[in-house]
Parts: sequence; C-alpha cells; structure tokens
Amino acid sequence: MDELQREQDLQRLAWVERLDPMCMTLIEGVDEDEVIRRFGGDPGETFALDVPGYWDLQPEGYQQLQAIVGVGTAGGVVFAIEENGYTGNVPGVLRSLSREGRCLCVYTHVNAADNLTYAVGGELVVSEEPWGEPTPLRAGDSRWDPAWVRGLTDVEAEVWLRGARLFLAAERVMGVRIESAWFTEPIRCARIPDPDRYAGTSAWQLFPPPDDQEPSA
Repeated sequence: MDELQREQDLQRLAWVERLDPMCMTLIEGVDEDEVIRRFGGDPGETFALDVPGYWDLQPEGYQQLQAIVGVGTAGGVVFAIEENGYTGNVPGVLRSLSREGRCLCVYTHVNAADNLTYAVGGELVVSEEPWGEPTPLRAGDSRWDPAWVRGLTDVEAEVWLRGARLFLAAERVMGVRIESAWFTEPIRCARIPDPDRYAGTSAWQLFPPPDDQEPSA
C-alpha cells in the first residue's frame, strides 16, 4: 500500500517537473504578514500576481531584477513562492522564519544545484543538495524523521530526491498538500530586497557565532 500511495502521489505531482527554477518555503508558526516581514517585505503593500506577471514587472533586458515573494496559506502552513529567487534558501532567513515553529525550503536551481533545508525553533536541522537521503547536520537529531524520505531515493539505481520526489518529501515533512495552483494562479505578492544583500554575511553560515546578531530577514 505504501508503494502504491507513493506512486500515486508522484503521479499527482508530475507537474512539478515542468516548473522553472524557483524557491518554495513552507512555514509553520507565523502568519502571512509575518512571513512577508521576515522576507524583508511590507505586508501593507501587497498585490495579486501570477508567475508570468513576475516577468512582466522586470526591467527591459532583465537588469537588476526585482525580487518578489508570493504567499498563501494551506492547512495552517504558509507557503512562500519565489520565481527566479532564493531568499528562502538563505540559512539565516530560515532560522528567522522557524523561530516560533518550523519551516522547510525547496530550492531548484538552473544548474541542478537543488537544495533542501529544514529548520526548527531557529536552528537548521538539514541543509544539503539531496542526492541521497538527507541527513541531519547534527548526528542523531530527532527533529528529522528518516521516514519522511523513505522510498523516495535509490542511489544504486540513480533515483535522486529531485522534482516530484523532492516535493513529496516536503509534503510529508510539513503535512500539507502542495497544489499546482500556487504556481499558476495569482497569489498575494510583495516586493522584497535582492537576496544578494546576504552575500558575505553570517546569514549564509549553517551555524552562526553565538553572539552574532543576524538580520531578522
């Protein structure tokens, strides 16, 4: 039954394989407004936008791209979608988003350098390119359940945790059903700062110094 359910879920998520590079963050513990704030945006200045609309807002020649995050809520989980963005993949941002609960980020990269990051209570638990089964940053960390990814990878057969399999893992971890409409229909959006602002800061460190004061977003 588990194998049958897995195959049914992967078929349901087959549309994921057609997505352009993007960043999806799933958050428990804070609402949409607070998620926007921690991404660096203003929840008082939002607008409805779909993925094609994102590209329509960009300057001619796509110089100095405008970063935008789209948010929504499903089953008590806030989802944050970034077309061609990666703010949700910055470790410091994930620590901030998870302070009152937990969050997971799936980042797909044009060069196949995908990333899966999971944070709980302001600490990173997992962060890696998911070729095989993800392992916690701290050995034996019980906040990561290996059952979440069981049956989704087979290293010997070169079956990697990517595409639909990566999204199914995200569903299992966060207990939410990911819908294609999040990526095709207009959702609530806000302008956010360029994530390049984190370059060279402790926000990119997996374990920042204890006395370091990270930006809140």
